[in-house]
Amino acid sequence: MEKDTDMLTKNTDNINEHLDTDLVDKNVLNAMVLDNITQNYPGIRQFFSTLKLIDVDDKLATFVVSDLMTAEWINNHYMHILEKVFWEESEEDLGFKKIVVNSQDAYTSPALQTKKKIQKPRGLTRVHEGTLNGRQTFSTFVKGASNTLAGIAAERVAEKPGQSYNPLFIYGRTGLGKTHLLNAVGNTVYDNNKDFKICSISAEHFTNKVISSIRSGKTKELRDSFRFDCDVLLIDDIQFIAGKEGTQQEFFYTFNALYDANKQIILTSDRPPHQLSGIQERLVSRFEWGFAVEVLPPDVEHRVAILQTKARDLGLTIDEEILFVVAEKSGGSIRELEGFFNNVVGQASMLSVPIDKALVRDVSSRLLSTKSVDLISIDLIQKEVAAFFGTTVQDLCSKKRTRGVVRPRQVAIYLCRIFTDESLLEIGRNFGGRDHSTVLHSIATIENQLANNPSQENPIRVLQTKIRKISGGKLED
Repeated sequence: MEKDTDMLTKNTDNINEHLDTDLVDKNVLNAMVLDNITQNYPGIRQFFSTLKLIDVDDKLATFVVSDLMTAEWINNHYMHILEKVFWEESEEDLGFKKIVVNSQDAYTSPALQTKKKIQKPRGLTRVHEGTLNGRQTFSTFVKGASNTLAGIAAERVAEKPGQSYNPLFIYGRTGLGKTHLLNAVGNTVYDNNKDFKICSISAEHFTNKVISSIRSGKTKELRDSFRFDCDVLLIDDIQFIAGKEGTQQEFFYTFNALYDANKQIILTSDRPPHQLSGIQERLVSRFEWGFAVEVLPPDVEHRVAILQTKARDLGLTIDEEILFVVAEKSGGSIRELEGFFNNVVGQASMLSVPIDKALVRDVSSRLLSTKSVDLISIDLIQKEVAAFFGTTVQDLCSKKRTRGVVRPRQVAIYLCRIFTDESLLEIGRNFGGRDHSTVLHSIATIENQLANNPSQENPIRVLQTKIRKISGGKLED
C-alpha cells in the first residue's frame, strides 16, 4: 500500500501550501496549469495564453479566455488536455472538477451566462462516478479497417450491457480511439437506460480514490460506490495500476462483485492482457474472460475519412487532395492526426490564409522539429545503448550495480526521456521496475556529464546522433 501513496505526492505537494480552508489561490493554480501546458504541450500553448481561472469550488472550475473563437476552440479540441492538466495540479486537494471555458464577454454577460448554464456540454453530470465526454459518441466515431471490430463490439455492449462481451477489453497504441469508444458506450447506455449508474474514470483516478479512502478511513464508501452502486464500469488505461498492489487488490474484488452481478465492465489498455507486466495473474486472467479486441493505426484512406468528418463538423470545405497531404504528413495515431489538423486550421484562422499545401508543409516542418516519431521506442533505445557499450538489454534492466552497467543504464534512461513521450513511471518500469526517483537521478547525472563535456565526440552525443538518424533526422535535442 505504501507504493500506492508515493504517486500522490507529485499531484499534491505543489499546492498544499496554497490551500486556505475551502479556498485555493486561483492565480497560483492558474499559473501552474499554464506552466504545465507550456512545458508538455508547446504546440498548442498559444490557445491558452489568455486563459484565466476566475472561479473554483468543490464542483466547478470556470476559466475565461479573451475571445469566443478561442473559447470554442479549447472546448471543441483541447478540453481533454485542460481537464487532464487541471486534474494533475489539483485533484486530490480540490476534488474532481468539471471544467467550463467561456470567453470574457460570455462570462460577464448575465444573459449569456444563463444560456451557458442551460446549454451545458452534454455529459458533464450524467455519471455516478467520474465523467463522460459527451462529444465522443458512436455517431462521431469514424470506422475503418483498423477499428471496425472494436467499434462493433462496443456497440453491442452498449445495446445490452452485461449480457455479452463482459469484460470488453480494448487495447492498442495511444491515440487510436480507445477512449472515444469508452465514452461512446457510456453515452449510449445513459441515453437508453436513464436509471443505470455509470462509473467512468481512468485507472489513475481509481488509484487516487483508493489512496484517498485509505487516508480518510472511508474504504467502505469507496467499495460501496464501485461494487454495489455501479451498473457499468468504464476504466481507461488499466495498465496504470501495474505495480500498485493495494489498488490491484481493491480492483480485483470490485471486478468480481460486478461480474458476478452481471454488471458491464469495459477496460482500455496500451497492450493486450497477456502482455501486461506488474499486474497480478488473477487479474490478467479475468481481463481475458470476455472479449479482447485491438485498435490498430488507421491507413491513409481512413485518416482522410476522419479529416473529412472533422472539416464538416467545423463547417470547412477542404479539397480532398489537401486532406491527403495532411494525412500523410501527420503521425500514425488519430490523436496525432487531429492535433496536426487542428494546428493547420488554427494557423489558417489566425493568419487569415487559405488552407493549402504550402500551409500544410509549413505546419509540418514546424511540428516535426520538436516532435518524436513512432520509430523511437524504449526497446529500440535499450538495444542501441547495449550494443554501443558492449552490454546486454538484460543487464540494463537488472539489479547489477557495476560501472560497466550503471552508466549505460543511466544513458539509456536519459535517452528514453528525451526521445520518447513515456512517463518517468513507464521508463522506470521498463528498466527493471525502478522508481521515479532513480529515473530522475539517472537523467540528472547524464545532464551534468553533458554540461561538463559538450563535445560531439561524447558517447552520449554520438548515440543521440545515431537515434536521430534512425528517426529520419526528424528528432532534435
